[in-house]
Amino acid sequence: MKIALCQISVFWEETEQNLNNHQRTIDSLFGIDSGIDIIVFPEFYSTGFSIANKAIAESMEGPSAKWLRRVSKDYNVAVMASIPILENGSYYNRAFFVTPKNEWHYDKSHLFSYGGEDQIFSKGTNRVIVKFKEWNILLQICYDLRFPVWARNRGLEYDLAINVANWPSSREGVINPLVRARAIENQCYYAFVNRTGSDPQNTYYPIGFISDYKGNELIPVYKNSDDTWSLYNLSHNDLRRFRENFRVWEDGDKFVIKSDE
Repeated sequence: MKIALCQISVFWEETEQNLNNHQRTIDSLFGIDSGIDIIVFPEFYSTGFSIANKAIAESMEGPSAKWLRRVSKDYNVAVMASIPILENGSYYNRAFFVTPKNEWHYDKSHLFSYGGEDQIFSKGTNRVIVKFKEWNILLQICYDLRFPVWARNRGLEYDLAINVANWPSSREGVINPLVRARAIENQCYYAFVNRTGSDPQNTYYPIGFISDYKGNELIPVYKNSDDTWSLYNLSHNDLRRFRENFRVWEDGDKFVIKSDE
């Protein structure tokens, strides 16, 4: 499977400008490879991480969601990103995974209380695992990375985890070891996509990479010159053979994840 990670800059609260810029990224990607299966954009890909301004929230039929659906259909590709969504009076940090025929949503479970996110957003209570082609894919958002129980791959429920983030450069040193740990302990691929650039609160490094099930950072098959996107090949057969030969997943603890709500 071919997956493109877009660790792009995001203009602060400028949805139209961001979507136009992201369209240029899409055109650049498909100018290199027309066989891409999944394209991943960062958390709040069309607005920046403006958590206090509820005016940027969209409905499920807002411009950011519609753009993901259009790109998926026009290019026959799956697309993932997160969007601030207002629904039934509640405000969610919602990840969308959109294919030409289906759509899944995951509401961020671990809200970043240090930054006040828990005072604005409603907590998601359910994990979401997407079935796409031969892959089972766990959806995660940013701060979820720090919580191994939430990612626990009981019975090998998923093959790939994708985390979309706005992770500040001041704390970026933990990203690589945490991603590798999640991949190793769950015997899966783990993809992490951060934004780059800056906003009124933070600066961001263009961190986008995939760890394999052994904790090795994969080498992209192509990376553009300004480091805003990279393209990877993942092998489901290699993953399956590794799991069959090194069956540590069978010895995992048998506890069951339960929501606190």
